[in-house]
Amino acid sequence: MFSKKIDAWLNSINALRCVFIGALAVALAAGAALSDSLCTMVHTSITAGISSFVLALTLILLLLLAVFYLAKKISACTLVMTDFIAHCDQTDVDTLNQPFVPEPACRELDTLFNAHNKMLTRLHESTSRIRQFSGDASHELRTPLTIVRGETEVALRWGKTAEDYRNTLISNMEEIERMGRIIEDLLTLAKSESGELPLSITTLSLSDLLQEMYIQARNLGAKKNIEVHLQHEADREIWLKGDDLRLRQMFWNLISNALRYTPEHGHVHIKLECNAANAIVSICDTGIGIEPEHIEHIFERFYRTDAARNRTDGGTGLGLAIVKWVVDAHHGTIEVVSEVNSGSTFTVTLPMA
Repeated sequence: MFSKKIDAWLNSINALRCVFIGALAVALAAGAALSDSLCTMVHTSITAGISSFVLALTLILLLLLAVFYLAKKISACTLVMTDFIAHCDQTDVDTLNQPFVPEPACRELDTLFNAHNKMLTRLHESTSRIRQFSGDASHELRTPLTIVRGETEVALRWGKTAEDYRNTLISNMEEIERMGRIIEDLLTLAKSESGELPLSITTLSLSDLLQEMYIQARNLGAKKNIEVHLQHEADREIWLKGDDLRLRQMFWNLISNALRYTPEHGHVHIKLECNAANAIVSICDTGIGIEPEHIEHIFERFYRTDAARNRTDGGTGLGLAIVKWVVDAHHGTIEVVSEVNSGSTFTVTLPMA
């Protein structure tokens, strides 16, 4: 379809070239007629005739130069468009990173070529993310499957007591639950990108939501002797328009990460404040922190600063990607400040109702 449109455009250029050739013929005819008229005028006034002849000759030369320049430009643009069509026909998934570089003879079409190259760049980036995502997802699902298969083979070969088989089944159940979490998170992200996961927007109390999150976090933190604190520094109850389920999921992902990466006897602070238009929630921990080179990547899918530790702790590598999606879907922002061995602070800003 694209090639057909370009062919039609080239046909229009050829038609325009014919018009210019016709204009050239008319100009020559006009010059001949003007020359006849000049010959007549010579009999009446030699001085006036010479002046008219010079003027006519100058105009004819200028007209010829203009027609020649335009014809040359059209010819050059036609050749460039021919190369452009060939480039489009040869472009596929593996050559999206090869932009079209036109000849400098036709700068009038630079806007078209720049838009085309920007489109190729976007497609290349999207394709690269899809390929990386597919590879990461396959790897993440293959790991628990390998563990399940290996432990099952060992139990079938060496298991002798009911306790041996029970331990194997418990371990397999943990890996199956892990696969289930990965698949559920993948479905959430896939549906969110395709628009199949609409938000259920209601007016809700952020103050009450964080109070409930705090109670759950305090109970979970008690198992690791981690103290959880809630600071409500706003002078009134904070209301938002948002999806209650997704906001809970977002905040719980941040809080559970803070608890997961904070050692025993550490602290997790949940702080709520507001300004004229936004509610600001900060989740600060005294955990292991994040190295500076990792901060800009932590919201990418399956990105891990320490894959082995994360897998042991049960993370899927998708939690922060879901956090970023929920924040963006609510027209908010999220910022991260972290220091290795001192802790991290995630600050979420959401517009108030």
